[in-house]
Amino acid sequence: MAWTLDAPAGVYKNHALSSDVRRAAVADSVWMGFVRPERNYGKGRGESITLTRVFPLDRATRVSELDRLPTGRPLVDTKQIFVDEWGFKTELTRFEENLTHFNIRNPFQMALRDQMRLTMDAMVADAFKLTPIKYVPETGGSTITTNGTPGAQATANLRIPDLRRMHDYLRQTLKAPKFRGGKYVGILSTKAARGIKNDSEYKDWQAPTTSGPLIDGRLRDVEGFALFEANNDWALNDAIGNSGVLGEAVFFAADPVALAVVENPELRADPVLQDLGRFRQFGWYGTIGAGLVWDVAAHARVIHVSST
Repeated sequence: MAWTLDAPAGVYKNHALSSDVRRAAVADSVWMGFVRPERNYGKGRGESITLTRVFPLDRATRVSELDRLPTGRPLVDTKQIFVDEWGFKTELTRFEENLTHFNIRNPFQMALRDQMRLTMDAMVADAFKLTPIKYVPETGGSTITTNGTPGAQATANLRIPDLRRMHDYLRQTLKAPKFRGGKYVGILSTKAARGIKNDSEYKDWQAPTTSGPLIDGRLRDVEGFALFEANNDWALNDAIGNSGVLGEAVFFAADPVALAVVENPELRADPVLQDLGRFRQFGWYGTIGAGLVWDVAAHARVIHVSST
């Protein structure tokens, strides 16, 4: 015999509403912490800021007693960083605000704040990835190109030997200065970071530097790099190369990217209610731009780990 319910469906049986509003998880933001706004720029200063770059002189030679000293000038050029408007808005009706059990504006504003944070994070990451230096890990080696296009399809994830090659390329080939604290910086997608942590050499780097557990999910400094794991998919692709074997990553030295700010992105609410107060708009807005400082391959400061 089957049981049947004689109580009606709906709020007769289910009339309790939780006072907590759950929010879905969002990614972390990492990139903005590695750039700084350019000085002498802001409102009323035009659509771009011009960077002046001075390149090194060639080696000098011996001079004979009666010869005059050779003369020359370092190459000086400029590059512009442009700003754009960024933003997004949403709308609430007076009807839903009056009828909703909880304050719907608070979770909406938190969602907008997360969107703003991750969008700006991706904007800065995109500027880093414009570097002409592309590094492609391969089984038993790697391919480095200097024309802004990856030269091969990745067949392996990042490992400790890849960090050695990139450190030496930054240090010896590019003569790039360290970012901070005598180290270069690497920002890695989750898969790229996992490739490093799963390398059998990784534990050898950690044993002398910490008394804590070696398997705790946190990246430590390796081969002259301060390493940071990032999970913002808008900034780094977590599956590129052959069968998605590689996670995207960026490694860089000092002064990699410039940030031009006219108005810092911020949350705003329209003070004027629409349609006799029935509609309320709020969102975020900013005028900002990021650009690669050194886009000349011989003097680049950034290596982008990528794949065709």
